[in-house]
Amino acid sequence: MPTLTDLTSLVERLAAAIPDLNLEGDYQEEYSTMLLWLQNQVETGEPSEAIVNRCLAYFKQFQSRAA
Repeated sequence: MPTLTDLTSLVERLAAAIPDLNLEGDYQEEYSTMLLWLQNQVETGEPSEAIVNRCLAYFKQFQSRAA
């Protein structure tokens, strides 16, 4: 599992990518929700591996779009 520093950096990159993804409606809401889940894991200081892995799996679909 990534470190807290890695997760913090990832959250920042994912948030910065939102305008470039051109998501609309439900897709933007879903992306934002998953980003919030990941941010909450960072803020707890003790992230749940299951939640982090779920978020990472979700964001994988956007790798090529945000590159």
